[in-house]
Amino acid sequence: MANRLLIGLSAAALITAGAGALAPAAFAKDLADGVSCSGSTCRNDNDDAYRVRIRVSCMNFIDGYDSSVWVAAHSTARVPADCPGHWKQGPSRLGTPKMDSDGNWSSPTWENGPDEFEPGFVTDIEYLSATVDNNRPAPAPSGSGS
Repeated sequence: MANRLLIGLSAAALITAGAGALAPAAFAKDLADGVSCSGSTCRNDNDDAYRVRIRVSCMNFIDGYDSSVWVAAHSTARVPADCPGHWKQGPSRLGTPKMDSDGNWSSPTWENGPDEFEPGFVTDIEYLSATVDNNRPAPAPSGSGS
């Protein structure tokens, strides 16, 4: 009996290992010659800057949003993917019973708890396209006045 169990477990381990070996690895997505993106970074090995269009999907955000990231020549850029959070009604709780003027206790009422902030989470970044764009928009003023 122990031999059969050992053989069965060994076969299951070999099948699992074989299936894992056949599973596709996570490769960078090539968007243009010399431009690839993977995870939350894009790499550009060209002499021109590229604008990479992305689509970000968020948890609890139905459609997500589209954006762009500029990747300078011969550099790597972090993809600015963030998802908005939202406020939600806190849990309801039973209020405190109160004594009426006649000495009877009133039934407690349900009260809403304080609102809670629920942060947003990125669930996916889809890389749509990369095009040469050497006219990156100027950064917004920082307001420091220097």
